[in-house]
Order: sequence, then C-alpha cells, then structure tokens
Amino acid sequence: MRLNRTYLADTTKITDLLNKEMERCGVPGITVAAINKGEIIYTKALGVKNTQGDPVTEDTLFEAASLTKTLFATMVNGMAERGEVDMDKPVMDVYQGAPWSDDPRFLKITPRHCFCHGAGLPNWAPKPMEVKFDALTSYSYSGEGYYLVQHMVEQMTGKNLDELLKETFLNPLGMKHSAALWTPEIGAKFSYGFDKQGGIRKIRDEIDLEGEGPEPNSAWSLYCNAFEMARFLQYIIQKHGGLGESQFGEMTKPQNWATDQIPWGLGWGLTKKDPNLMWHWGDNSGFKSLTLVDPKFGDALSIFTNSDNGYAFWAAVAKELTDAPIDDIVHFVDVAE
Repeated sequence: MRLNRTYLADTTKITDLLNKEMERCGVPGITVAAINKGEIIYTKALGVKNTQGDPVTEDTLFEAASLTKTLFATMVNGMAERGEVDMDKPVMDVYQGAPWSDDPRFLKITPRHCFCHGAGLPNWAPKPMEVKFDALTSYSYSGEGYYLVQHMVEQMTGKNLDELLKETFLNPLGMKHSAALWTPEIGAKFSYGFDKQGGIRKIRDEIDLEGEGPEPNSAWSLYCNAFEMARFLQYIIQKHGGLGESQFGEMTKPQNWATDQIPWGLGWGLTKKDPNLMWHWGDNSGFKSLTLVDPKFGDALSIFTNSDNGYAFWAAVAKELTDAPIDDIVHFVDVAE
C-alpha cells in the first residue's frame, strides 16, 4: 500500500478532502494521521466532539473499538516469541477457570484459532456459548475469542489488560492519553458518539461493565485517537511491533480466510491483492475507525470518527488517499459476522 503522491505533494489537499467527506457523510468529528516512509507527515483534528460545539483536538479520545485487537494480538505475539505463550496450546490447558461452553471442542481452542477468527466462537453470547464449527474449518468474527485469550494472559501475568498495554505499548510509545479502561480522566477528554442523524448515540461517563464483555476488553475497550494510534503504526513499520522477523512473519501470514480476498493473520486483517498490507476496522455504536499500515513501504493511515456515518467516511477517504484494495475491505466489513 502506498499513499497517493498527489496528496503527499500538497497535504492541504488532505484537509480539503476530509472536510468535503465529513460534510457529505454527516460526520461531526474526526482525527486523522498519515505516515509516509515511517514518518508521521500529517495529523488533523476536525469538527466537534459534543453537542456544545467543543472542537475535536489532539487529545480528544474516541472508542477505538476493534482496533484494540491489533495491540493485544501484537503483544501476545511478543509473548509467544519469548516462549511465554504457546499459540497452539489450548487456552483451557492454561486458564484456570470454568469452560465458557459445554461443547467439547471448546477445550481445544488455541490463541491461534482465536486471533484469526477460526475458533468457531460467537461475537458475544451468554455462557454456555455455542461453538459453531471445528477450529480452522471456517471463519466467524469473534471478539469473544480475544477476550478468552485475555483472561488467560491476565491470569498468567497477574496484570489486567490496561496495565499490560500501558507497559508494552502505550507508555513506551508516548501514547499518553490512551488507555484500555475508562476513568474520569478519560471521560473528560472523551467525544460523544453520534448516530446517523447527528443525534447523541452515546455519552461515556462511567466504566462499562455491562453485557458479556465488560472492560478492560481486548476486543473493544481502547480509548485512543488517530494521532496516538499512528505511534503504534509507526512502531509496526520501524520495529515490527517489537517482534523478530520470524514471529512478525507468522503474525502477518494468512492463517484463515474470511472471503476469497480477505485472509486473517494473528490479529490483523490482510488482503490477497496486497500481501504487504495490514489493516483493521473499528465498529462500536457512535464510533467508527480504520487503520492501514504497510511495513514494507512504510506508509500508513489512521482514521477515527465519532459517528455511525464514519464507516462511509473512512471508506471514501482511504480509497482516495491510498492504493489499498478498499473495495475488498468494504465488502468484507459488509458481510462480516
């Protein structure tokens, strides 16, 4: 993947594009960052973060949603490289807790299965949950799988996800505003989430302990913005996320196929047409996001929005600013389960 050279030659054109697409799509606020040859060459905060009209700024936080998975999976790949985690050992051989399913196939699920969405687990369900298929015989997008591995890792280390991500990435990379656990300090910097009509979809004023996957949650609970995510993407480009060549190759190798054009690695979406591209999207109510990174050429794009219209926004912007196969990614997101 490469960034569009026309926009690199005059980055003011990026701002013009963002303003145009925000208006067309009905997105109140965004943060966007672009990386070229390993260096952050463009950052922009535009629009508003609440109904009072306060502007989005460089420290405004959004729900990163499923982009959380990329940090967690990269961290666990590092643990695997150091021999602390076995990607092919069943989670339940390590995790000291009750199985989440009565299906005997659950006992055979490994971190590898979870990270490439080949475990057969649902994307959040009451326990005991269904196992849909034998491991790696199909694809089913599942935040539940990441959450399962998280429980194992937290138990092994005696630290929660927020502590682990701060120790591994957030603090060392200077992602000083980001966290995986809501606090009043996070809330003070947080944007509202808006619906497609521009009304309030979500106001985060407390920790989310509801549902089947309370925070901190490796599948969805990173609070971040495009500027800080760009530091992580830069680390992927410059240092392969702290991984050696062999483990980085394993993380970015197709492990399971979601569609005929979209394979999944160990925590990252990939594409058949561009084997160098690593990507992920985020989809929480009121917040839509996208990251694209090419560690070979050193280009990357990070887009965060505070709107349910953000999906249409990031699709249009990414297609204009990069040569990534965005149509294939959009098709996958449309049919993802």
